[in-house]
Amino acid sequence: MGHNQLYHTIIRVPKNESAFTYFQLEANEGLCFYSTIEESVGQGYRDLDLKGSLELRQEIEHLIQELQKEFPVEILLKEEIDDQ
Repeated sequence: MGHNQLYHTIIRVPKNESAFTYFQLEANEGLCFYSTIEESVGQGYRDLDLKGSLELRQEIEHLIQELQKEFPVEILLKEEIDDQ
């Protein structure tokens, strides 16, 4: 049985830039699914868990690069996972 591969990326953005980051992710609807990692709430940053189709990996990496031009975006994890 074949599983679909997904990209999985976790990024860290400054808390005061998190609303703009969410806006950008929503404006690029369909690029990825994302959620906030609960442990980062209450910190000075937000860790966002991004998952999406491998075909769209380049687009999400481009979006991250564009965000990095505006404020620090740390990539905490980059991997491929099975969609189960």
